[in-house]
Amino acid sequence: MTYFSFVRAEFLVLWRRKQDVLNALLFFVIVVVLFPIGIDSSSEFLMPAASGIVWCATVLAVLMAVDSLFKEDYRDGSLEQLVVCGLSLPLLILLKVIAQWLAVILPLLVIMPLLGEMLYLSSASLWVLMVTLLVGSPSLFFIGVIGAALTVSIKQGAILVMLLILPFYLPVIIFSTLAVKAAQAGLPYSGFLAMLLAMSLLSLVLSPFMTAIAVKASVN
Repeated sequence: MTYFSFVRAEFLVLWRRKQDVLNALLFFVIVVVLFPIGIDSSSEFLMPAASGIVWCATVLAVLMAVDSLFKEDYRDGSLEQLVVCGLSLPLLILLKVIAQWLAVILPLLVIMPLLGEMLYLSSASLWVLMVTLLVGSPSLFFIGVIGAALTVSIKQGAILVMLLILPFYLPVIIFSTLAVKAAQAGLPYSGFLAMLLAMSLLSLVLSPFMTAIAVKASVN
């Protein structure tokens, strides 16, 4: 097995299990749509709350996606094969997470303009919100995959994953919503985007190694 064949196989697996990705995206849309239906559909409520609504829905969708990241591989034994295949396990995990991130976040970004209209976001605020999703969501995946690896051998590990990693998601949510609110108020927001990018890069460097340790512990 080579790294190229692994990436190709990952995208084929994602296509075969596309229902998992579709469920995460559908859950995201449902959460966002329920706020104007169930609470308040006025622009006075939705415009300032839009970034928080979108990011809370994104966190829940990511949790759904990462929870199943290693489950099937663990059940069919392919996770153990990754450990003993001779390739760098942290790099394989990095490639696996990137493939999952592309499968979830790119469709999410495609539907964001429509949801932005529903949430009364201006084009400038919508653009900032989409940038926060682009630079901030990788850290959600890289943090979440550590929890998924730690609980992969537990049958009902979804709740445990949430309890483990939700506190680490809070800085991402805070800086993302602050960036959008700053854009809505006409204030500089580049500092918040820089913090999101820094967190994503830090998690990109550390997470594959920590996840590899957790995977080895779960397999053994």
